[in-house]
Amino acid sequence: MPPYDLATRLRVALDHDDELALAGALHRDASLIVDSGDAAGGERHGRRSVIRELHSQEARHPDASWFAVHVNGQAGLALRRPTGEVLGVLGLDGTTVIVSLWLCTSPLKLAGWNRRRPEAEEPDF
Repeated sequence: MPPYDLATRLRVALDHDDELALAGALHRDASLIVDSGDAAGGERHGRRSVIRELHSQEARHPDASWFAVHVNGQAGLALRRPTGEVLGVLGLDGTTVIVSLWLCTSPLKLAGWNRRRPEAEEPDF
């Protein structure tokens, strides 16, 4: 995997619970803005704090996994349950390491990610 594929590096590190790879994917002064839609949101500063918040999200939703998605035209990650429900969307910024992250977990703002797609109807014969 190319070193500039930050979303993939982060997802693989999270999937394998690889603290060294997580630290390598994040700048030591990385910042994370959490938009939870309530008082739990806010800003986290520093690699340790960012990693702690990402692990916290995983612990709250042990049945969910990170998937590669596009967030505002950039590579990002979505925390998604096996049912397809998106619990969080993570945008990333950086070139060789991740400097800034934005995590949206607000149910209201995730409504578009969780719209039910119409299933293909079977043709009438």
